[in-house]
Amino acid sequence: MHRLILGSVVLAFVATGVLIALGKLAAAGIPMVFAFTGAAVYGYLDEKYRKMSFTFWVFAFLAAAMYYPFLFTDWGFNTQVLVIPMLQVIMFGMGTKLSLAEFKKELKNPKGILIGAAMAFGIMPVFGIMVAKLFQFPPEIAVGVILIGACPGGASSNVMAFLARGNVALSVSITTLTTLLTPVVTPALMKLMANELLEISFLKMMLSSFNLIIVPISAGLICHHILYGKSSWVKQHKAVAALAVLSLIAMIIVIMVPFPQSTALIKPGLVLGFLLISLVCLVKLIVELFNGPRDWMDKILPTVSMVSIVLFVTIVVALNRDKLLVVGLLLVAASALHNLLGFILGYWGSRFVGLSIQDSRTISIEVALKNGGLGMGLALDALGNANAALAPIVFGKWMNISGSAIANYWRDKVPSDQLPTSPVES
Repeated sequence: MHRLILGSVVLAFVATGVLIALGKLAAAGIPMVFAFTGAAVYGYLDEKYRKMSFTFWVFAFLAAAMYYPFLFTDWGFNTQVLVIPMLQVIMFGMGTKLSLAEFKKELKNPKGILIGAAMAFGIMPVFGIMVAKLFQFPPEIAVGVILIGACPGGASSNVMAFLARGNVALSVSITTLTTLLTPVVTPALMKLMANELLEISFLKMMLSSFNLIIVPISAGLICHHILYGKSSWVKQHKAVAALAVLSLIAMIIVIMVPFPQSTALIKPGLVLGFLLISLVCLVKLIVELFNGPRDWMDKILPTVSMVSIVLFVTIVVALNRDKLLVVGLLLVAASALHNLLGFILGYWGSRFVGLSIQDSRTISIEVALKNGGLGMGLALDALGNANAALAPIVFGKWMNISGSAIANYWRDKVPSDQLPTSPVES
């Protein structure tokens, strides 16, 4: 079975390459989608390549979105309404994994965290302006390039730091700090650097950030405590049931009560947050009643998050397919340059101020790998501009590729300052 699937994948990739070489791009859609889908299935079946399966699923759906956008734009309703809730679910998952204990530990020696956060917010938006001007992007596209630079690091940076023999605790801490600072820092940076390209409302972007980040992450932290906390009340069924009911009531109140226009942006996040808290409480009671696994959320949430990421990106690509065909290759080149500058300045800037090789690797990854999903969400929710979401789409996919590449490069190279006899890094 494995060989049959692998052979089919190879043939599909060959057919795709031949059709593209002959200039028959329109006919390459079916073999391309089949090739990436087959590679994803093979990766799932072969344990050695299982980690690559998700990446191939993403590419399979992206290819389908580019060739057959109608499959993802109209499901009896405009699928764009699903984009923000899916991003919130992803951020909720991030909230369940954030390690506040590690964050507090790293704060005892905050040099690395502060340098990482300063570089992440200080270097990349400036590079965004430079890259946008270099490629002469139109204003709405340029705003998206600056926006991705002004976003915090993504959750993938923590995985890449681990693979690259970096300081995972430092990586998680920088991600946590920059994410929590985003509702204030990102709108301020955008107002300062991009307002002449597209009118930026600081308040609207700040509230959108709370809606997309703080509320779902807070719900995730609460749910993590409900499931794994040591407080006595989380072990009492009546208390957990009461919290479930109260959360449902709070959700209904939020739905029913009209919010002032100035704060209406946070309403969807509050509704979803209270709903998720209530659901987790109810499922916890059911699981404990039937003696189910205590870590059920850790088993379910990764799959939910991965499905959300795939659909989230696919729908946005499908909705913006025509524009991507015009500027896609330029955005790939721009993202490669922007990303490379982040890696180089993040690493050597950290070394210049005296950080270890391990910490410098970590900060390099944190600076270069941004939260592309959040960038897309802010472009759509805060800016209300689909064209501004194009750069985060392309940059996000490129960062997955480049992050994996540099992590694999560093994985086999032990930091030389961790070796007793090696004066320089090999």
